[in-house]
Amino acid sequence: MNWFFLTLLSVLFASLASILQRVLMKDERSDPYSYAIAFHFLLGFLNLGFALVSGSQFSLLSGNFFLLLLASALWGGCSIFLFKALQLIEASEKTILSSLNVVFTIIASVIFLHETFNGQKVFGTVIILASILLVVTLKNGFKFNRGVVYVLITAVFAGLAIVADSANVQHYNVITYNTFQNFLTGFIILAFAPKSLQQWRCFVEPSFLTKMLPLGIFSTAQGILYLTALTYGGNTAQVGTIRQASTIVTVLLAVIFLRERNNLWRKLLAAVLVTFGVFLLH
Repeated sequence: MNWFFLTLLSVLFASLASILQRVLMKDERSDPYSYAIAFHFLLGFLNLGFALVSGSQFSLLSGNFFLLLLASALWGGCSIFLFKALQLIEASEKTILSSLNVVFTIIASVIFLHETFNGQKVFGTVIILASILLVVTLKNGFKFNRGVVYVLITAVFAGLAIVADSANVQHYNVITYNTFQNFLTGFIILAFAPKSLQQWRCFVEPSFLTKMLPLGIFSTAQGILYLTALTYGGNTAQVGTIRQASTIVTVLLAVIFLRERNNLWRKLLAAVLVTFGVFLLH
């Protein structure tokens, strides 16, 4: 099994996870805080299981604990606004709009990690912004609804969190780091929304578990496959670029499984533009 095949599997699992997120939050009565807590604790336990099987070493003090907390808080904010957004917009729209996190990642990288930002990356940023304009005008002209605003906030949190992750994984084992980070994220969200525990009975209901467990498995699997691809000979630019195909795959899966077929040609065009824009940013 080579790195290219592993990356393609990662793209598929990431897209399936996006579809399941939409299904999970389609009910407007769903509580984003409760779901975000359950989601991160589930990912923490799944990563813990994988870490134990693979023999990963646990060392909380091997890196900067403040940066670990910062990344966990950023991912917590990202998850909350993501689940809020999925109550209001379609999975395909969310996937395209959330690609803006690449732009925030690059801006933060230039500021905090002193990376370069050349003309090619500027062009890629413009293309991504153009694709976002296509999506936000799908329904209500040039007006931004709450769902769009929530996704853009999610992109900001995710972009900053990725930069924090980049600094953290230089000192932590990746699987161990994922375990710590997801558990801490769950506790941080719980600290800000303790009343979410009142819905604990919902988390053990079969109807909830049949949706959340596959989401957790697909989310964990796509991360593990991505990391494994990097160890099988694929460099970060190659693997990262191919993974952007998940934008197009999610749009297609949403059409098939969720029947999100309104303004299909514009969604597909935006998905292609996003993929090309992110390719230029790598």
